[in-house]
Amino acid sequence: MLAFYRKYALPIQLVLLIGIVVALAANGIYPSTKLGFALVVLWGVLNARVRAFVIDFAPFIVLLLSYSALRSFADNLSSSEIHIRDMIAWEKSLFGGTLPGYFLQKHLIGGTLTPVLDVLTNSLYLSHFITPVIAAGLLWRRKVSDYWAFALGLVALSYAGFLTYILFPAAPPWWATQHGYLDATPITLSQFVVSGETVSAAANPVAAMPSLHAAYPTYIALVCLLVWGKRALPAVLLPLGVIFSTVYLGHHYVIDAIAGAGYAAFFTFTVFLWARRRALVFDWFGKRKASSQAPHGI
Repeated sequence: MLAFYRKYALPIQLVLLIGIVVALAANGIYPSTKLGFALVVLWGVLNARVRAFVIDFAPFIVLLLSYSALRSFADNLSSSEIHIRDMIAWEKSLFGGTLPGYFLQKHLIGGTLTPVLDVLTNSLYLSHFITPVIAAGLLWRRKVSDYWAFALGLVALSYAGFLTYILFPAAPPWWATQHGYLDATPITLSQFVVSGETVSAAANPVAAMPSLHAAYPTYIALVCLLVWGKRALPAVLLPLGVIFSTVYLGHHYVIDAIAGAGYAAFFTFTVFLWARRRALVFDWFGKRKASSQAPHGI
């Protein structure tokens, strides 16, 4: 048994950590960035190989935790009117008068496959709190400079989203339904593992545009494609699955997801690539310097 654990320690620990997140969510404790990082630290305690990653990960943790704390106050910092009716109008104009969230819930809830669909979509939605950590860890193991480029791009993406929440506070579909704006075509959180009341109290409820739940997996997929090439093509399924989940569960309009994917693409091809090239330049300079200082043969 001990030999089996040693052989499969990493996947066993990952399954346990994901199980903790799901169990907490099922008991009304909404997963957060803080919880995700606490689990990473716990993982570092369990796994000696992860401890070095946790140390390098510390500045990244501090930056994202500060973003997470500020995000909760975005609605207090904003003096702009909450965008509700215009969000509904834009979504309908994009889909011929139909709200995709309402369409999906009307046709997919109550079927024989609904329980399976609910497990899958909830798992994908909650993966928002763990996939950036996993991606960062894989990049760190491959090349530390790629990890730092990824971290810098993700932090820039997060703060750009925060600034947008201040300048353009936008209500998600479940919030619009809860406040009587979608009585004829309601989009609810009925299939989400956490109640609407808990979600309302957990963080700023009018921070829907852009959807960082769409932005993060899109950013991860693009970075993986740039780093690993065609081998990373399956990573494209992650943003597609998460975007479908956010719409089906009632958390976002499709336009929120499109905006989130757009933000992700921008910061991938600007900040990430810039930081990655800088790292390569410094690596080359360091090697040249070391070579020039090496003793020459006679």
